[in-house]
Amino acid sequence: MTVSASFVLNTAELFGRDASRFELRQEVTLGDMELSGASSRSQIVDGRLLLELLLERTGPLSGTSGALEVAQRDSQSSRISGVLVTGSARGRWSVPCRRCLEPTQGNLLVEIDERFELAPRDGETWVLQQQSIDLGPMLRELALLSLPLAPLCAADCEGPAPDRFPTGPSVDHDSLTDPRWSVLGELTFDN
Repeated sequence: MTVSASFVLNTAELFGRDASRFELRQEVTLGDMELSGASSRSQIVDGRLLLELLLERTGPLSGTSGALEVAQRDSQSSRISGVLVTGSARGRWSVPCRRCLEPTQGNLLVEIDERFELAPRDGETWVLQQQSIDLGPMLRELALLSLPLAPLCAADCEGPAPDRFPTGPSVDHDSLTDPRWSVLGELTFDN
């Protein structure tokens, strides 16, 4: 697996006096939007995602250093502890069909509600750097986790060798009844 591509946004506007939020509508391309294995490859097509995001600053700022200390001096900015990113990412996915292994595609919609903090909690929040955030790892993780686990190219897909590996019921289930249980079929429960 490759190192996750980056998509760094400058959040200096959020730490200024006037803006506490801003909207982002942009198409991005992240080069490593795939999961690959020995025989299959699942990916976000061309690594392209259409983003519609809202970034908002949140809460009191604590444990900061460097450029953010300047922002702390302003009373309004001293309430910043992180950035909340909400919105959606859209794209197309391509994965192998679980029966025939031919590529199949579909639409991807990822709902985003993630928090970036100066002191992130492992597995719960993302890293807020000095006055920027890297959306790349978050987008990659959320988009790849949204890929279908066992997709079919069509509901009636019979696989690569339907005679050898049938996908539908091919045996009569009544003939599979053990004859020793036939006595139970004769029982009646009359009151």
